[in-house]
Amino acid sequence: MKLNAGKKLKIFCDFDGTASKNDVWLNSLGKFIIDKPAHNDLIEKFVAGEISTRECIKMELDLIENFDLELFNEYISQEQLDPYFTEFYNFCNKRNYGIFIVSEGFDKYIQKMLNDNNLDIPYYCNILNIETDGKLSCSFPHSDENCTHCGVSKRNVLINNTNDLDGEVSVYIGDGVTDYCAVNYADIVFAKDKLASYCWKRNITYFEFKTFFDVMNKIEKLETKNRIKHRQEAKLKRRDVLMGG
Repeated sequence: MKLNAGKKLKIFCDFDGTASKNDVWLNSLGKFIIDKPAHNDLIEKFVAGEISTRECIKMELDLIENFDLELFNEYISQEQLDPYFTEFYNFCNKRNYGIFIVSEGFDKYIQKMLNDNNLDIPYYCNILNIETDGKLSCSFPHSDENCTHCGVSKRNVLINNTNDLDGEVSVYIGDGVTDYCAVNYADIVFAKDKLASYCWKRNITYFEFKTFFDVMNKIEKLETKNRIKHRQEAKLKRRDVLMGG
């Protein structure tokens, strides 16, 4: 039975290190990278903003050696979701809240982990391709034609799946660099680690969290206090995008 919770939330959740307990990319594909110093240097350049997300992803795949699909799947099977993520999924369903995964990770491990946990959640991510010679490549089906930085335009996913005119309120949950852009357009933000620091420095209102238990608890409190509402600055930014600004 669905609960009538007033305003409808549309919830957009990062995957690696957010929905998942750890960084699945690093714990699966990352194990096939032999040249660790080169990879560390690459990550440092990405975090510093010297290379784009797309460039970083492609260069990381170039560092992968001796990829083995069976071993890759074994690594994924060892990974876990946040201990309260399934409960959070049920929490959203009972309230008729939309929930979406938005990730700069890859379809192969996101789909497998969701399926293994019996979670029917729409996801937007990059596509991992395994070539006939065993090499890996990728494609970016959810990029923005006017943005050469992101593989997945998390901003666009949020805007296209939230109807301000119907009173829908967007929630973004994340932890890292690839979430920076999207939180500027979200009404309610849950952040940790690098994303929390980003929000604090840019005066974006956010709620810090450790697990999805914290997220559920805070949303329930916001519901009780009738504080589920649009963030005016984010609403204006969304309008500007829709108007081609």
